[in-house]
Amino acid sequence: MNKRCGRCSKPVYPTEELKCLDKVWHKSCFKCEVCGMTLNMKNYKGYDKKPFCVAHYPTTKFTSVADTPENRRIATNTKIQSSIKYHEDFEKQKGKLITIADDPELQRIKQNTQIQSEISYKGIKQTRDFMEQRRPDQAAQGNRYHFFLFSTMHFRF
Repeated sequence: MNKRCGRCSKPVYPTEELKCLDKVWHKSCFKCEVCGMTLNMKNYKGYDKKPFCVAHYPTTKFTSVADTPENRRIATNTKIQSSIKYHEDFEKQKGKLITIADDPELQRIKQNTQIQSEISYKGIKQTRDFMEQRRPDQAAQGNRYHFFLFSTMHFRF
């Protein structure tokens, strides 16, 4: 009982038998599926139980399925954590005006903050310190000046 060739399905005799890829082939039938080049046991590559030459061997390319629940969750978490998302939120909220009640307490706090800022940044504190250092020299003159101011004031009772 002779075996059948994997390509031509004719009987294969033991003298021209080639066993490869779970099939028996004639030596002349063992060719590349694409270009028809005659192959031997040293230069063939098998794919799907068919012989191929090195040039035409199909490569397997792995593709990822992008729309799985796990991938969606990862994409969402990445978007939330990315600096682009934070920057986008900042840009959206940057120009919004928030109105608050302008009560007397808030006005007092704003005025105190403004005064503190001017003292720190405009050098008012240094000017005041300099003037305080000059004060003892002006003490003798100051008494006459204050007396003059007091005597020229007009009081109404």
